Amino acid sequence: MALGLEKITSGEIYIGGQVISSLGSKDIAKRIQPVFQDPYSSLNPRKSISKIISLPLRALGVAGTKKELNELIDETMETVGLPPRLKYNYPNQLSGGQRQRVAVARAIIMRPDVVLCDEPTSALDVSVQAQILNMLMELRRELNLTYVLISHDLAVVEHIATKVAVMYLGRIVEEAETEKIFKKPCHPYTQALMESVLTPDPKLGLPETHLGIAYPNPIDPPSGCTFHPRCRYAKGICHSDVPELTRDGDCLIACHYPLS
Repeated sequence: MALGLEKITSGEIYIGGQVISSLGSKDIAKRIQPVFQDPYSSLNPRKSISKIISLPLRALGVAGTKKELNELIDETMETVGLPPRLKYNYPNQLSGGQRQRVAVARAIIMRPDVVLCDEPTSALDVSVQAQILNMLMELRRELNLTYVLISHDLAVVEHIATKVAVMYLGRIVEEAETEKIFKKPCHPYTQALMESVLTPDPKLGLPETHLGIAYPNPIDPPSGCTFHPRCRYAKGICHSDVPELTRDGDCLIACHYPLS
């Protein structure tokens, strides 16, 4: 919806005080760009790296002269840590980390306000993940970017995010500053997520999250609080009444019995 690929059925999305639905597709593309999960499948294998990176400029008709375009491509490649000599290569000639750098370069060449990062490191080796995350953080400072990061990796979230929204069955159940949510989660599901993190200590074994082995059907969710069938704190009202997302101290939480 933020990228304009799906229509908004209710509510509004704002960027810089403007309603996204009032903007044209080109205006949205200039201000919001994506970085997808798997760089191998999100990059056109038949296009050279220079063609891929410059695609937003050419698609929006702001490429300028050939010399200006080449200079901007070289500058953007250097910004993301890619040597300009790779500009005539193809995606299958690059490593996974290099391909993801190409995807980031394609996203930032328009100098957008927001970059949507959908699991940007999940397809990469752990050592390469760290490089990409550090690069993203440097770009955020240098280009004054805002990231919307979607991830299941709590270590990545804690490392890069400033604010976290935890979702269950497509609904936000808790939202707070990163330090607060990792130090003291308020929602039972957030608590279970924190408890699910594996530890390198072999003596501790697998973590116990108390969530059971079954999970609800998202097409036919449970009544009341959708988390109640898996919640160890659930009571009668949880089975019948949907909790609203309300402020509790310094966090937003959708729970009838938030953790103190």
